[in-house]
Amino acid sequence: MKRVALTLVCLFIIVSAHAQVTDFKYRRALDKVSEEGWYSLDLPVDLYQKLNKDLSDIRIFAVADKDTTEIPYLVKSKTDETTREDFNLPLLNQSRSNGVLYFTIQVPAGKALNTLNLNFVEKNLDALVSIEGSEDRKDWFEIVSKKRIVSIDQDDIEYSKTTVTFPDSDYAYLRIQVKADKQVSLTGASFKYISTKKGEHISLTDFNITSTTENKQTEIRIRAPYRTAINAITVNATHSNDYYRSYSLAYALDSIKTEKGWIQHYSTFDRGYLTSIDSNTLRFNTVITHELKLTIYNQDNPALTINAIELSGPKTEIIAKLPVEKTLFLYYGNPQLNAPRYDIIHFKDRIPKSLTNISLLAEENLESPQQEKALFTKKFWLWTILIVVIGVMGYFTLHMLKRTN
Repeated sequence: MKRVALTLVCLFIIVSAHAQVTDFKYRRALDKVSEEGWYSLDLPVDLYQKLNKDLSDIRIFAVADKDTTEIPYLVKSKTDETTREDFNLPLLNQSRSNGVLYFTIQVPAGKALNTLNLNFVEKNLDALVSIEGSEDRKDWFEIVSKKRIVSIDQDDIEYSKTTVTFPDSDYAYLRIQVKADKQVSLTGASFKYISTKKGEHISLTDFNITSTTENKQTEIRIRAPYRTAINAITVNATHSNDYYRSYSLAYALDSIKTEKGWIQHYSTFDRGYLTSIDSNTLRFNTVITHELKLTIYNQDNPALTINAIELSGPKTEIIAKLPVEKTLFLYYGNPQLNAPRYDIIHFKDRIPKSLTNISLLAEENLESPQQEKALFTKKFWLWTILIVVIGVMGYFTLHMLKRTN
């Protein structure tokens, strides 16, 4: 009796595993694995439209004969990785000459700097900053010249750009010059060394832009033919004068059909300023969407001329330890699935830094007429077996209860 029960349980598990694999809409075979080890595969840009927004429905299955095994994996977004070291250094020899503010700092031995942040008493200023370096405070060499900084605090505008970036410098001394449109009072200066390990980005080109200006604001809709990952947008805008315009950035959520047609709902996730003194590259946490809406608030000013808009997103890769002598598939397209919980997440530091990239083969639509017929037949027999298993288990359970009584 125990042997029969064990057999039925095993059969139930096998049936459940096969049913799980057949609940996906799509799959792609992985290229042949030559030897067991750690591999990475890049997600194609157009794959996001078929995935859950949180990528929770991705699964890797290894198939060999009648055995199907789920393989744990990690999802990694190849965004920039930034580290920073802060320095609070005393300001030496503060002085003024012909309206120019000067001060010097001594750099700690063995350290390099590349970022300066200035604080002033004045809330409204426009200034140019130059930085020189020296080893002996006698001979000075130009590092950066006439970098513009601005601070505005008037009406409903509150904007400050008083950070200067410059090439990595390990001079023993730095001398800073600040030439402003009026006399300014320095309250503090802080230095940093910021190191950025560049990620791998994808420039997105397949999108349409529509722009309308009314009610003192410009609304720009950026729509792609499919959902994809985006984490940066660059706005190339010009105007006859300097400009400081606040903006809001939103992404599309869902659409609702009304008597007046379809209405698109958005979620605002970023706010800031577009200015004539900045690159206007807006960086944010990755969003997965098919449409962005950029709203520029012009107030009483003429609208900006939008020359071009560039979008980019991070590459996303799947990392897994793959076996040989098995057929491997990436399954996806199952809205009912939650994100898997694998032990691998706790041992990321044990994964090799250098990984072999493996390709995805052509996509199979598991809902195509041929596939639907095959799946229907397979599911029919699977459910038939499942019902028989439950019936047999019920029969033996009742039989044992009668014998016990």
